Amino acid sequence: MQYKNAVPVIATGDVRSTVSYYKNVLGFTEHFIYGNPPVYAGIEKDGVLLYISLDAEFASAVEASGLHPEIFLWVQDVDKIFEEHKRRGAKIFEEVSNRPWDARQYVIEEPNGYHLKVAEPLD
Repeated sequence: MQYKNAVPVIATGDVRSTVSYYKNVLGFTEHFIYGNPPVYAGIEKDGVLLYISLDAEFASAVEASGLHPEIFLWVQDVDKIFEEHKRRGAKIFEEVSNRPWDARQYVIEEPNGYHLKVAEPLD
């Protein structure tokens, strides 16, 4: 037996608008959308897959509590991606910088309150 990968699931009150944000601001492509109106979707960028689930109750709880669930995304050429995300209007929560855990990283706060930690190893 072997685990192969994991896919984070983002709770939202509006699947279609979340997919649109990830496509237009972060450069992901639509992998699938299920339901009419949509209740589940998959988005993809360079082999990284994220799922989006209609869960208005959880999304409201995240917003009301001020919590920010985290998703860590390892990339290549983090500075170039950072500039692209800024140019496209991503809400930068933390600027790009070298971190003590041997990573160059920045943090985006996406519309559902999740923090996307975009990083590249320093070595």
